[in-house]
Amino acid sequence: MSHHLDMLSPLFSSPLIRSKSRIESTKSSVVKNLQILFDEQLSLPLVKRSSHPDLKRISSQTLASVLNKQTNNILIIDARYPFEYSGGHITSAVNIYTENDLRLLFTKLVSSSCRPTIIVFHCEFSSERGPRLCRLFRSLDRQYNISNYPYLSFPSIYLLDGGYADFYKHSFCKQHCEPKSYISMYEQQYTQELKIYRHAKKLANGRIITKKLIQQQQQQGPIQFCLS
Repeated sequence: MSHHLDMLSPLFSSPLIRSKSRIESTKSSVVKNLQILFDEQLSLPLVKRSSHPDLKRISSQTLASVLNKQTNNILIIDARYPFEYSGGHITSAVNIYTENDLRLLFTKLVSSSCRPTIIVFHCEFSSERGPRLCRLFRSLDRQYNISNYPYLSFPSIYLLDGGYADFYKHSFCKQHCEPKSYISMYEQQYTQELKIYRHAKKLANGRIITKKLIQQQQQQGPIQFCLS
């Protein structure tokens, strides 16, 4: 047995094998460097906080500045409940409050010919719901690109510091709100709605995403973020 292994060892150390190994190593290094360069080009000024240190935060001022440029390459995901969203939200924000809906959205985004280059998550204060969906989105991206690590389809995802509550209180941000109002999650008149949506969220988060469900979502057509 040892004799046969000795005979094979030159094969595994041949120039061809070593060359292939170097090519794979170089390819991995190039992908990593391109990802870093891409991240740097799309990076926004960050806000440092002790809570959720694994997530990149941006201020309301930074988001307002991006929106002022009237670019269509940004996607804002509002993780609040629908009654909060209807009571006032950032213009063009998409209301996604369940993990199930976020998975379906991710499926549509990766199949889109024009993907958003910046994605911003938030909830009322960006303390719980927004961070949770932000982490899930990053996890889905990692799983989708598991064979191309560290490449990501959406490298520039952020959490809005202070959430909608902070964004709304700034006069220079209100021009980007519709309607120009703010409803808290614990608003007394929406107590019943809160119970209903919390229950619905638990049920939705417990659902299993089937291939059939994903195919149905894909048939609705890709989400477009291109400039018209």
